[in-house]
Amino acid sequence: MFRTPTRIAAASVGALAVVLAAALPASAHVTIKDPVQATVGSYPTLTFLVPNERERANTEKLQIILPTEAAAKLPNALVKRVPGWKHVIEKRGGDGIGEGVVSVTWIAQSSRASIHAGEFEEFKLSVGRIPDTEKIYFDAVQTYNNGEVVRWDQRPTAETPHPEHPAPSLKVVPAAAASTSATQTMALAGSTTSGDDSGSSLAGSPALASASAAALLAGAGGLMWKRRRSQRDDVATTLNG
Repeated sequence: MFRTPTRIAAASVGALAVVLAAALPASAHVTIKDPVQATVGSYPTLTFLVPNERERANTEKLQIILPTEAAAKLPNALVKRVPGWKHVIEKRGGDGIGEGVVSVTWIAQSSRASIHAGEFEEFKLSVGRIPDTEKIYFDAVQTYNNGEVVRWDQRPTAETPHPEHPAPSLKVVPAAAASTSATQTMALAGSTTSGDDSGSSLAGSPALASASAAALLAGAGGLMWKRRRSQRDDVATTLNG
């Protein structure tokens, strides 16, 4: 039977839709979407992206477990509130604000606030100081209102480079490498196109703006932690006196 171009196109689109539908569940998992990397010694604010993967169940709880490995431990962690959710901080040791945090759990306060099918939510943690290591993993536990619990805690291996339930990860770069990259970006922004006398440059480019903003945020984060520690020490000195 002769197949018209319209029928062939429709069949192709249908096949593509099936392939994409099959691929989506594998790619939809709890991840750190911003930033994807951090500099040694910095205090980044991490955004955990949590999609709902079930058609008939809502995500009502998320637990983020901070790394326990000595080389990847984070001395400080602060939590950002999420409207409609309460959070519970588990600590072990550490007397100061944000010190000794082991895990943070967000719990939806109503069905309306929970993450429904086809939706996602963002959860933020400000952490630091980033240690000198290659990558930091945060285990995540996602709980649905039908009782199902999904653990995102698998590390890639040589045998399984792309595990089914990967743990959210943050790449760590040396401060020297970040400084070199920023210098190269500024040098590029200051250069002009050969033979162009208009004096145009890349100084207003999005790449330079992003690099500058990241540097300012990192510096502000470190200053914030130092000020809080100083204020805490001053209060302790006053009370003891």
